[in-house]
Amino acid sequence: MQPNLIGWVSSGDGSPTRKAVLKLIVVGDGGVGKTTLIHRYLTGNYLDQRMTVGSGFATRDIEMEGVVITLAIWDFAGEERFRFLMPSYCRGALGCILAFDLTRPPTFYHLDDWLTLVRENTADIPILLVATKRDAAKYPSDEGLRYAQTNSLAGFIETSSKEGYNVIEVFDTISSLMWNRLITADAQQVSSLAV
Repeated sequence: MQPNLIGWVSSGDGSPTRKAVLKLIVVGDGGVGKTTLIHRYLTGNYLDQRMTVGSGFATRDIEMEGVVITLAIWDFAGEERFRFLMPSYCRGALGCILAFDLTRPPTFYHLDDWLTLVRENTADIPILLVATKRDAAKYPSDEGLRYAQTNSLAGFIETSSKEGYNVIEVFDTISSLMWNRLITADAQQVSSLAV
């Protein structure tokens, strides 16, 4: 009998084939452009989006090391009134995009709150810091890289959903980090079951 390992699901037909599902959560203040970033990644089009209510969900099949996997993207609304949902929202996540808006400094100052919520409700997942709206930035993003380094984040990337700048890179980077975490965890779990 094959163990049920996090990130893997059965093919459903009784065969031993498994499929990888990488759950990615996207968090940050309301209006920073999380939904627009996701939409640009999924469709290649820019869509000026309204605020997300509660959460949104989308999937995209991608390939990692010759394996087709499903990237399950959970878009969490940034308003305070929805934060009570964070523990269940984070369950099973293998990676996180932590976003702030380069045109609104308070969204940067709130990163500590979001980071605490994610770290309290996940198991040491890779967290990628993403600065949005580079095309309209009024403030330098130098602090983003320092923040990522100081808080041991997986990296820092500036983006523009409007221009399509670094959108693919964000999702490629976090997907690769999640995939590496999944196969490492898978190997450790299989080793521990064999003992």
